[in-house]
Amino acid sequence: MLRRAAQLTRLQIAPLACKNSALFSSSARRVARLSLAPRQSHNAARSATLLSLSVAAFVSASCASKLPMESADAIKAEELYNDNNFDRRELLAKLKEMHAAHPEDVGVIWRLTRVAYDVSNLKATSAEEKKELTYYARDIIQKGLDLTKDVAQVHNWYGIILSSIGDYEGSKVSIANSYVIKSHWETSIQLNPSNPTTYYLLGRWCIAIADLSWLERKAAAVLFGTPPESSYDEALRFLLQSEELAPDSWKKRSALIAQVYSKKKDAAKAKEWVDKALAIPTATEEDEIAHEEVLALQKKL
Repeated sequence: MLRRAAQLTRLQIAPLACKNSALFSSSARRVARLSLAPRQSHNAARSATLLSLSVAAFVSASCASKLPMESADAIKAEELYNDNNFDRRELLAKLKEMHAAHPEDVGVIWRLTRVAYDVSNLKATSAEEKKELTYYARDIIQKGLDLTKDVAQVHNWYGIILSSIGDYEGSKVSIANSYVIKSHWETSIQLNPSNPTTYYLLGRWCIAIADLSWLERKAAAVLFGTPPESSYDEALRFLLQSEELAPDSWKKRSALIAQVYSKKKDAAKAKEWVDKALAIPTATEEDEIAHEEVLALQKKL
């Protein structure tokens, strides 16, 4: 039961580069999921539509916070990241070189963390290498946090990587980390209130917590006294803020909003967002999955 609670609070997020605040590069839409994978049980299926939705973070420099004065290396790293023809493993090697040459360049640090995360989630990456890269990314982004607390993307990526660490450190650590993850994403919003990614991440966090059953909360309370709390209303507040910042641009997000309204038994609003999700073009594998899920929800409304 406690493991189930930990799984629901653990996010795996793959970055999604965007060309502007409203349109996202289809070639950069990589699928990522809440980390239920091999341990998923029949009980986890009660959150089926939520847990099957992928999470994408649109975090390129064009739509996210940047340092006031980016270094030439950081700017080059962003250009290469947005070049769909540049291999991710080559980019990882390149950013490691940049980091070695300028170890206090925070713009390089969070971008190195991002690409290490990308490579860890490639299909060709072994389980052993994935774990190694996850901890490497944790160590790198910790350096960034030690250097500055004033860069939104450092807090974003610290939360993202910390959520991935939960795959390897057990339920107790994972649930404890959920508080820290939320805190860093809230700090990121304070530093950059115009990044739609962070609101989306917090919305997903809220849904995962709101979905915990009474028994699961009691199990978590045994260890933590007061387990993390949230609600579907809070989730909607974050998701709709993300939508406002980049409207009608992401089928997955519209699908998730529809599902939350369905959970709230608001059929009219759920149908409205189903229609919005279906109206967004299907351009990627992620979009196709979202489209199927929306059609399934439509039949239930």
